[in-house]
Amino acid sequence: MEPKLADFGLSRVIDIGVSHVSSEVRGTFGYVDPEYRHNHRVNAAGDVYSFGMVLLQLLSGERAINIMNTAKPMSLDKMASLLIREGNVLEFADPRLKGEYSVDAFDLCLKLALSCTGHKQQRPSMEQVVSRLEKALEISMRDD
Repeated sequence: MEPKLADFGLSRVIDIGVSHVSSEVRGTFGYVDPEYRHNHRVNAAGDVYSFGMVLLQLLSGERAINIMNTAKPMSLDKMASLLIREGNVLEFADPRLKGEYSVDAFDLCLKLALSCTGHKQQRPSMEQVVSRLEKALEISMRDD
């Protein structure tokens, strides 16, 4: 559970055949944004999607894709959306937190993560992500 973030943006700078370094995007299943599977274009919105998935992992302590349910695997963003619709937001929290967190800051981070994994045109910029994370930190420190 040690997430590592990388920017795929530089992977397309060098033309194919110019270098021994591959410019083919490789990513862990569940972290690469769904649009990439269709258009094979790397962009900032894809990085925001990946960050959102990492944030969901940090909040829940779960894998990006629940492969334990082999009949119907469910991604973390779908699981979180389902719990929110059912009014069970706190069920998404990593049990290892033992309830020792600001509920308001958790809710803000969860909604932020879901906005990052939402439709490409509606995803926040990373500048907006940082601003909201700072707001969540302020709330968390206030609630302590």
